[in-house]
Amino acid sequence: MRALFLFFLIATSALSLQTAPENEKPYVWPLTINNGISSTFQEFRSNHFHAGIDLRTFRQTGFPVLAVAAGVIERISMSDRGYGRSLHLRHTDGRYSLYGHLEKFREDIEAQVTQVQKKRGKKYFGTWTLPVPLAVRRGEVIAFSGESGSGFPHLHLEIRNQFGQAINPLSLIGNLHPDEHEPLLKGILLRSRGPSLINDDCGEFYFKLRNNGMLYTLAEPLTVTGPFDLSLHAIDLSDVGHVVAPYSLQAFLDGAPVFQVDFDRLTRDDNNQLGMLYDMAYSTSGAYFINLSYQSGFDLEKTRVRLAERLRQMSPGPHQIKIIVKDRQQNQALALIPLRMVIGNDSSRLQKKYPVRKTDSGIMQRTEFSTYVNQDDVVIKIKDLPVPATMLKLKIIQGDREQVVAAHEYAGGSYFCFKPLNHDPRLQLRFELSDGQQRVEESQKTLHPVLLIKEFAQVVRFHDFVAEFGSTSVLESKVLLFEQVDLKAEFPLLAGPIKLGPDHFAFLDAVFFKFKIPAGEVRREQLGIFKYSFESKKWHYIATQPDYDPGYMKCRVLTAGIFALLRDIDPPAIIFQKPESRHLQSLKRLVVHVSDRGKGIDERTVAVFLNGQIVDAEYDPDWKHILIKDLKHLQRGKNRLLVRANDHGGNKSEKTYTFSIK
Repeated sequence: MRALFLFFLIATSALSLQTAPENEKPYVWPLTINNGISSTFQEFRSNHFHAGIDLRTFRQTGFPVLAVAAGVIERISMSDRGYGRSLHLRHTDGRYSLYGHLEKFREDIEAQVTQVQKKRGKKYFGTWTLPVPLAVRRGEVIAFSGESGSGFPHLHLEIRNQFGQAINPLSLIGNLHPDEHEPLLKGILLRSRGPSLINDDCGEFYFKLRNNGMLYTLAEPLTVTGPFDLSLHAIDLSDVGHVVAPYSLQAFLDGAPVFQVDFDRLTRDDNNQLGMLYDMAYSTSGAYFINLSYQSGFDLEKTRVRLAERLRQMSPGPHQIKIIVKDRQQNQALALIPLRMVIGNDSSRLQKKYPVRKTDSGIMQRTEFSTYVNQDDVVIKIKDLPVPATMLKLKIIQGDREQVVAAHEYAGGSYFCFKPLNHDPRLQLRFELSDGQQRVEESQKTLHPVLLIKEFAQVVRFHDFVAEFGSTSVLESKVLLFEQVDLKAEFPLLAGPIKLGPDHFAFLDAVFFKFKIPAGEVRREQLGIFKYSFESKKWHYIATQPDYDPGYMKCRVLTAGIFALLRDIDPPAIIFQKPESRHLQSLKRLVVHVSDRGKGIDERTVAVFLNGQIVDAEYDPDWKHILIKDLKHLQRGKNRLLVRANDHGGNKSEKTYTFSIK
């Protein structure tokens, strides 16, 4: 009994040591000002989770940055990208904090920075460990806020534990400013699974949520015949009303928990779950579509309940999904989503009536076909075909296998649902219309599917396009469809465009896309793989490199979409901004806007000459401008400013600007 008591005492003490700092919230706000939070922990980024919080600084620089807790400054970093000037502070509790995008460090550290710059002969020398760590107290000034590295003026705060896990800073800071804004729920995105129907249709559907006081409900009734995937469109508002991501989400089906995520901590490997948590087709930094469905490898989700399986087991009749969304200060929003499960014969449920008529020749050729894919199911929809589903059948032929698929009915026509039979990249569809006794008409269609399964690597070729899928690209069976599409591009099109769908498909790891280089191409530095954005209606460059096969260019990808090999032939655009003052004594800087719509500015080539003398200037890709503060060669009267810049395609620009100063 005594041994058991001692074990309990030791275990309780260990637990209190682990949780007490978080419960007591021993850290302090890292700025002497409060302009609110612009980004929270675990927010969506295009290829990773945000591992800290971003604090607004009135779009200005130079505010004192404070140590969030006592500790020692161990190292600093000087980079022109990423976190820019950053500082690492090791705390007495074993955690460490990182402060990014600083304008400058405190004076004793700045003196050491100057020495290292002289010794290494470069301004941005990377990471440097202080010979003697500097002890600091909680709340002591350690640096000043800035806009170095990536982004506009702000402070990035990141806290990690001794295991390297990122911890939500809002869980540790005790003097947070009050936040009275509850999360806002915009709508839900449903994708049918298998042959299921959602309001008598199959595919992807968005339903708006309306706010009745503190409760969100659907603006229209919801009827389903089977399982579906669910994404919640939600945002939170920070203490100053800025759009950020919520902190926690819970979902319940008929009172039973089916989903829970709390944005508490992250490891670097958790970035592979980005496409599991966020819908990759619609999520942006500021618009969050959060998948409320568990799948294999989704370790951030706590219930391990598969929503689709629970929905598949539901009995006919009324049911309810409850969703609770909270921010870190426990403001919450509640949504109650009533739905009705209907099971039965498609025709009797839809109560369709068809005219008594003979099937006319050519009706199948005039019919509109569309394809919908979710998980490993393929759905072919036939719209406005005025015949019952009993008169239709589909034979799928893939490699040496074939299968006959029965038709179902939905409100707009008929549809077929099937899974690929094997890994053959060519799948033939043969639609047959019969009058019950004999075949009346036939139509054919070809699909190019890729069946991805766990621990199976494969290479797929489609025209001049090659996709390499590693064995860790998926953890559950998924289907992708390849399709050649017709899209215009602002640059010469060399290969593609190739569409891979569905758009929300996210890979876990090790996926490369390659395009064959046309014969005779000599300026290969101009070539790049671009992805089309439906939101901006533009092509965006993806980091591209020559493949080990010299006839191809390749890139690494995280999501499906539309891709093409383009040649960037446009030089950068250089536009001079009018001087902020015409007086020599009051002019503090010159600004030149430099942009490129292709492969981007090669910052190594940016050069600025003022009155024939080269001056110190840096290109900021976020603002897309060169900020010139080195004005020692400025003179009264006429001045001549010359700017040179190349893009990564080797296209060159040079422009001169003449102006007068009093």
